[in-house]
Amino acid sequence: MHINLKKAGYIENYKQCFALWINDETKGETAFSLCCELIDFFTEEKEKIKKAGITNFTPFLTVENSSVLMGDKDNISYFKNRGVIMMTLTWNGENEVGYGVECDNKGLKDFGKTAVKVMEKEGVTVDVSHLNEAGFKDVVNIASKPFVASHSGSYGIVPHKRNLKNWQIKEIINSGGLIGVPFCEKFTRNGKIGVYRHLCRILSLGGENNVSLGSDFDGCKVSDSLSGIEKMGELYNFLCESDIGTALTKKIFYLNAEKFFKGKY
Repeated sequence: MHINLKKAGYIENYKQCFALWINDETKGETAFSLCCELIDFFTEEKEKIKKAGITNFTPFLTVENSSVLMGDKDNISYFKNRGVIMMTLTWNGENEVGYGVECDNKGLKDFGKTAVKVMEKEGVTVDVSHLNEAGFKDVVNIASKPFVASHSGSYGIVPHKRNLKNWQIKEIINSGGLIGVPFCEKFTRNGKIGVYRHLCRILSLGGENNVSLGSDFDGCKVSDSLSGIEKMGELYNFLCESDIGTALTKKIFYLNAEKFFKGKY
């Protein structure tokens, strides 16, 4: 496990998005029911934390793969009421919303276009990580509020289809959104040095106020230099001592994300 509260005990004020991931093979009622079971578990764990008197830790609930909606826009409100603050539109494959990066480059389906509008209305942040380029363009044309790529790096640094091209990075910045640089070795490479390079590319494109840490802890293979929440102090010091400097590192570590989510949830 990359994350647990014991490992994170040195952090003064710890906030983390926890994604309920649904794979591409799980669809319809099965996906919906599984997501509900995971939310029940999350809620129980959150209550245990509260009863234990732990006050420096805030978990946020997100869903990775909108197949849980079953093509029904009313389920967006349902999941919002159950505490979900953000949803990725797809995972790597196809669902009722649209197509992920492993699919042909088709745009959002009609339900997907509706879902983006309803998510914005309900206050559920739209997450475009895993979405293909055509779907991304549709989000740009539809969205009236900032949207995020919760765990996507720079294609210009590592040309993997899960990473964002320069024009996509700029669109998220222009929307006032947020980009979370992932720690996955496939997308980032070279551990904390790779994270540094991705951060520098996004900063060079104007993302000083829009870049954060996407991690994807417990969801991917990471290098030893990023192998758990306990390594974040080392990453913080590494970035502070680099040409990024302390002021920007603070934005990357918490200020940008705090500003984005503050007042929303």
